[in-house]
Order: sequence, then structure tokens, then C-alpha cells
Amino acid sequence: MSSFRASGYWYDEGSSVPEAVDLLNLMRRYREAERSMRAQTRGSMGMNETDMSALRFLLAAHRKGKILRQRDFAEELCISNASVSALIDRLCRDGYADRVVHPADRRSVGIVPTEYSDTEVRGTLHKMHERMIEAAGTLSESERLATAKFLNAMIRSVQITDEPGHSALRDSTMPQSTASSRQGHGR
Repeated sequence: MSSFRASGYWYDEGSSVPEAVDLLNLMRRYREAERSMRAQTRGSMGMNETDMSALRFLLAAHRKGKILRQRDFAEELCISNASVSALIDRLCRDGYADRVVHPADRRSVGIVPTEYSDTEVRGTLHKMHERMIEAAGTLSESERLATAKFLNAMIRSVQITDEPGHSALRDSTMPQSTASSRQGHGR
């Protein structure tokens, strides 16, 4: 494995087990690569970060069969109602979303993705997602469990909570099999 050692340079010849700081360096490199990829994707789609986050949120809700309202975007993205209105205007203008009568409340406006948005996002990100799935697919079951444990611990380490000793990460963020096994082990 080629990676950085704690000193920030390279491994000694015979070493094959990364140290804790090596994992953190790899995570940093991954974040930088992902940030670069997202910037390229936003550029190719003519979107800013908030627009891209809104589109991901919209497509995820659509896959679950949920029709969002503007207030859902405001809550998810932590932006004002005026900003959400401008954001939805941009998504509709650029062909990524449509306003529809909300089926649960005919007085309310729902926001749905267009076929174009799904096609555009899939076309832009399809190859990358395939490579990511392929990379994850090379891991054994025990490696996936160890990776999930590590990533969940990293998520907890960067989440801010108001209560000392309170775990900000809920079992619902873990894969169901992992959450079930944790509960079965008295945790």
C-alpha cells in the first residue's frame, strides 16, 4: 500500500499495516479528491454547491416516493425561505425541477425532479459511482464491518453536540445489520 506515514512521507519497505495517522491522511486525500470531483461536476452542470445539494436532496426524496415542498429544502439546506425560492426558480429555469400541485395538500406547491435532471446526474456521475461500488465490492464482509465501524466513529468524532457524552450518531445511520448486531451485543 502506498501511503503517507505519520511523518507525512512514505512507508518503510516492509510495512503493510497503516498507522492511525495514515488512515487520517488517506481520508484527507479522499476528501480533497471528492471536493475536486464535486467542483468539476458543478462546473459541468452550471450549478453552485447549494444547487447541487438541493438537486441531490430532491432526487433522493423522489427515489423514496416523496414530493418535497420549499420548506423541506429550507430545513435540509439551512437557508432562508427567500433563498429557497430563488434556488427553486434556478432549478426550474435550468430544467432540473418542476413545480406541481402537492398531492397531499392541493393548496401547496410540490417540487419534483424532471427526467432531464435524473438523466443529467446519472450521465455525469454514473462512471464514478460504478468505480466506487466496485471498490467497495472488493472488501470482504469483515473488512466492510471494520470500515463501517471506522467511518461511523469518524462521523461521531466530527459531529457537534450540546450534551456531554451524548452520541450524535444514531443507529439509523448504520447499515441495518450493523445496528442490529450492536443492539444484540448490549451496546
